Amino acid sequence: MIIILHGENTVKSRDHLVQLTREAKADGKDVVQLTASKLTPADLESALQKTSLFGTEQLVVIEELHSLPKSNRKNLLIEIVSQANVDVILWEKRELTKTMLGKFPKAQVKYFKITNSLFAWLDVFSPKTPKPKQLTLLQQAVQTNGEHMCFVMLARQIRLLIQIKDGGTPAGPPFMIAKLKKQAQDFTLDKLLIIHDHLFMMDQAAKTSQSYLSLGQELDLLTANL
Repeated sequence: MIIILHGENTVKSRDHLVQLTREAKADGKDVVQLTASKLTPADLESALQKTSLFGTEQLVVIEELHSLPKSNRKNLLIEIVSQANVDVILWEKRELTKTMLGKFPKAQVKYFKITNSLFAWLDVFSPKTPKPKQLTLLQQAVQTNGEHMCFVMLARQIRLLIQIKDGGTPAGPPFMIAKLKKQAQDFTLDKLLIIHDHLFMMDQAAKTSQSYLSLGQELDLLTANL
């Protein structure tokens, strides 16, 4: 069986990958994790054995296979995976096209997208937006995308706004740049740097289990104190 996890909501897809690997280990399977950028066809064929050296079944996890540049090696790796007789999970940090998915007609495909609710919240993140509106949109974004993805995307948004306030122009389509420039007018550079530092401290506290609040609660407080 081949399972494909793809989409831009990498936080949720990664969480699901962890869940699947835990379930496989609980079932007594050996989990082999491979990174496509370092993978050779010979290594892949060796990993895709029915059983390990100790006679247990295997689950092979391959990350970012479709992020490899076009090459004969990439095509061969995809062909080998498509013919696998053991359980394989392909984790991709991007959305795969129908053509890409067509290489695996029998695969279970799970798509993790970033919903419009997250972008709706990011667009109104400003000291000038009424707090009830911001908090409502934040809750909607958390419910549909997860608190970790909301945190990651807010950190990205703040970095883009800092770049604009500092005189730079981020990469992206004109409509996105125009929205960012309008939003940046609601902040001073110092205020954005303070928010950036606060997000960094939130991240460190979460990673070291030093915070009594969840990331969602921390985002609530940050929004309320804008």
